[in-house]
Amino acid sequence: MKTYRPDYCQNFKCKAGDCVHTCCAGWVIGIDKDSLKRFKADPDIACKIKDGCFVLEEDGRCPFLRDDNLCEMIIKHGEDYLCDICREHPRFYNDFEDHIEAGIGLVCEEACRIVLEGECGFELIADDGSKMELPSYIKAVFDSSKPLTDRLNELSGGRRAASKLRAEIFDGMEVMDPKWSTLLSKIIDDPVENTDEDKAILENENEFTNFAAYLLYRYKGAGRFAAEACYLIADLVIKGCRIQEVARVFSCEVEYSDINIDEALETFN
Repeated sequence: MKTYRPDYCQNFKCKAGDCVHTCCAGWVIGIDKDSLKRFKADPDIACKIKDGCFVLEEDGRCPFLRDDNLCEMIIKHGEDYLCDICREHPRFYNDFEDHIEAGIGLVCEEACRIVLEGECGFELIADDGSKMELPSYIKAVFDSSKPLTDRLNELSGGRRAASKLRAEIFDGMEVMDPKWSTLLSKIIDDPVENTDEDKAILENENEFTNFAAYLLYRYKGAGRFAAEACYLIADLVIKGCRIQEVARVFSCEVEYSDINIDEALETFN
C-alpha cells in the first residue's frame, strides 16, 4: 500500500544534541520483538533491558543517552540499529484499507516548528511522487477567504466550551507533567473571554491554522476537538505562553496518552 505524508515531512531532521526537550528521557521505551532479539545478543545492551524495555536512569534518561544528549547506540552502530520506537519517533501512521497516512507529531520541538511555521498549507505525497487529494475539512481550514475564527466555528458546529470549563476538562485527564496543571490553573483561576481568544487566534492566524490542520489530519476530521484545542492554546498564549512551546506540551499531555486522547475526542465530538 502507498504511504502518504504531508510534504513538510521531508524537511524534518532530528536536532539530536541541540534538542532542548529530548525524546530520550521521561518515557518508557518499549522494544519491538526483532530489536529485542538483536539487543539480547549484545551484552552491553542486554544488561540495560528489563521486561522488554530499557532500564531508565534515576533521572528518567535512557541509559544510552550521553551527557551531550547524543545516542551512544547511534554513534556505535548507526541509526538503523535502533529499535522501532526510537527510529520512528516522532512519526505516526494511520492505516486504512487501501493506503497509509503518516505524519510527524508535535511532541517533538523540531516537528512542531516545521508544522506550525508552514505558510502554504500542505500536500499529501507518496514515496513515488503521486498525490492524494486533501479531505474537504482540511481544505476548509485553509480557506483564507474567511477569518480563521469563522472557520473554527464551522468545524466545531457552532459549539464552544467556556475557557474555564475547557481547562477543567483537560486538567481532569491523566497528568504527565504537573507543570501542565499549573498552566491550566491560570485559565481556571482567571478565565478568558471568547473575544480575547478570537483576537489571539487572529493575531497568530498562520500558526493556529496549521495547528488545526494537523489535528484534523491526524484525527480524521475531528472538527470540534481541533477547534477546542485551538481555543485552549489561545488561552495559554494570552497567559504568556509561546504558541510552539505550549502546542508541544499539549501534544505531550493529550496526544501521547491513549487515555487522554480517547477522552478528548469523545468529549469534544
